[in-house]
Amino acid sequence: MRILFITPRIPFPPRKGDQLRAFNQLKGLKQLGHDIHLISYSDQPVPVTEISSLCSKFFPVKFNKISAMRSMLAGMTANSPLQVSYYLSEEFRKTIKEAVQTCHYDILHTQLVRTSPYFDELKELPNVIDFVDSISLNLTRRKAFKKSIINPFLTYEAKAIQRMEKKAVQEFDGSIFISHVDKNNVERSSPKVISISNGVDLDYFHYQHQLPANRNLIFVGNMSYEPNRHGVHYFIEHIYPLIKQKITDFTFYVVGREPTKELIQLCKDKKDIIVTGEVDDIREYLHQSRLFICPLKTGAGVQNKVLEAMSAGVPVLTTSIVNDPIGAVDSRSAVVRDSDQDFADAVVNLLSDTEKLEEIRINARAFVEENYHWDSLNKKLEQFYLDTISRRNSEFGKRVING
Repeated sequence: MRILFITPRIPFPPRKGDQLRAFNQLKGLKQLGHDIHLISYSDQPVPVTEISSLCSKFFPVKFNKISAMRSMLAGMTANSPLQVSYYLSEEFRKTIKEAVQTCHYDILHTQLVRTSPYFDELKELPNVIDFVDSISLNLTRRKAFKKSIINPFLTYEAKAIQRMEKKAVQEFDGSIFISHVDKNNVERSSPKVISISNGVDLDYFHYQHQLPANRNLIFVGNMSYEPNRHGVHYFIEHIYPLIKQKITDFTFYVVGREPTKELIQLCKDKKDIIVTGEVDDIREYLHQSRLFICPLKTGAGVQNKVLEAMSAGVPVLTTSIVNDPIGAVDSRSAVVRDSDQDFADAVVNLLSDTEKLEEIRINARAFVEENYHWDSLNKKLEQFYLDTISRRNSEFGKRVING
């Protein structure tokens, strides 16, 4: 198949969740023999070598922040989601239109709800939208958990995004979400809406055969992502003191890009909390840790960091919001605790229970091998393309017959 693949961010380097997803989908689809043309916004020098390895043609569209701000302000008067309006661009629309008019594509794939307004440029050919997460679910959870002066904005944005999600599901020939939880927030029963998870690079995040004897806890995540930022702050403010009441000989590593000044200030007098910022290779930190914690209270989608820890052989302790989309069995492939005290008690108990940690990490590696291999997930994506094309052709045939 020849595929036109549209993303709002260049998928390299794959630092954010949508970039990681697009990068691995593009790599997998190319390995399956498909010819891919890519359109992406670009606000940085194009990594030509890496992008060339993912597609045969690349059409970068320069992202203009001044124009984006104007578009966002205009969107406010039209009750449009601000993050969608921010990414609207006539240049992007023109690039899509020209690509579709000058080349035959078997299917068009666009990523994130913010690209759904370009449906008119896509509707003449079989088309799918990959929402990744349900952003309306993410915003609704964030608003419900934490009182804030920005809650009225979150309410507005969540409702506007959900309207757009539901509209796009109706318009596009096929829709994809990263998990059944995200999918069910928008559409439960339509056969043209499915969930395809992210996978994990099982070779890169190779299994460590020796569990460290230390008492290192680790969290890995980009701190520009609000659920990560909130989750780590919440853990340090509410759960960390409960752990300290029972044990003191542990170290908590917070690993990830863009740690905030607030986080650094919060940790400056805590000798057993180390904020690393961005590191060259997170595997070194994973393999030096006895327990991976993911105490997120908000967010949506599949947390890639949890899959990576499972693959690397680091036992995972997390919350239901994180685990529900992943589907690990509690106390078998991961430990799931929601209340502050239960989470703290689990940290204390697990750090001392080598036998349980070994059981969890062995089961977790088997779990991701069975369910989160990129090869099988990309074959599922390929089959969804074929099903979407077939369904569209069938519906077109019925319209012709019925006059």
